[in-house]
Amino acid sequence: MSETKTVVKFIQPPSNLHQKQKMAGVSMNLDARMIDSAEKVIQASAGDYFISVNQELARLQKRYEEAANDPESRPMQIEEIHAIAQSVAGQGASFGYPLLTAIATQLCHYIEDHVFPVAGARGVTDPELEVVKVHNEAMRLVVTQKMAGDGGPIGSKLVGGLGLVIKKVTGTAPGA
Repeated sequence: MSETKTVVKFIQPPSNLHQKQKMAGVSMNLDARMIDSAEKVIQASAGDYFISVNQELARLQKRYEEAANDPESRPMQIEEIHAIAQSVAGQGASFGYPLLTAIATQLCHYIEDHVFPVAGARGVTDPELEVVKVHNEAMRLVVTQKMAGDGGPIGSKLVGGLGLVIKKVTGTAPGA
């Protein structure tokens, strides 16, 4: 058996990004003023964030209630709940609420790993829907209590307790 050697030739693409930036009048330098300005914008929009996240959690609650009252609509409602949870997860840490991000992310992973794979085949069960309910209640608690940061020991217990709920319903730990 004869082996043929393949000759591989690496081509280095031209690095003319700096030249293009100069032509466009764009600077790559981030100075402290720019960073301070960006941080001030984020801080100024923190109030808007609470309005927005409360609206998102109200939408999630409405979708949960619709799913609880109409089992036939559950797969569609779960898709909407997942999208809302992704939105909440994506914003929490940016505004100083990584605990909110952790809870919303845990809900997203639960839906992706344990609900989406079976929802079309058999529908969404009441216990599966209850996992959504307790996660939403936990997120609302974080927002109403303004539990910034990771929530400390209480935040750890909260996330751990939600993980136990998932384990009870699915038989597996979150992320397993």
